[in-house]
Amino acid sequence: MDQLLEAMPAGAIAAPMPTPGPNSVGLGLVEGWRGEVLSFVRFDAQGRIARFFPRDPSWFTWPALERLIQGNIVPDFPVCNKSVNGSYSGQDL
Repeated sequence: MDQLLEAMPAGAIAAPMPTPGPNSVGLGLVEGWRGEVLSFVRFDAQGRIARFFPRDPSWFTWPALERLIQGNIVPDFPVCNKSVNGSYSGQDL
């Protein structure tokens, strides 16, 4: 870690966020260890946040879990649950 920090180029590591214009939208996408992590934001006419949608990669695995548990008995649930390795709390966000 020390070597990586020493090798970093000089300069700013952050930039101020520009003020969003009326009816602006924004989309952020990064790769997490389970898959892509997405955040969408839409601003209203006054530049305030009107909608925000964070999507964890587990969003796509929960329907799979629903299908896996159909027809199984309760003791099988832990195995089915770990098969999809979903995040309960959206910790990938």
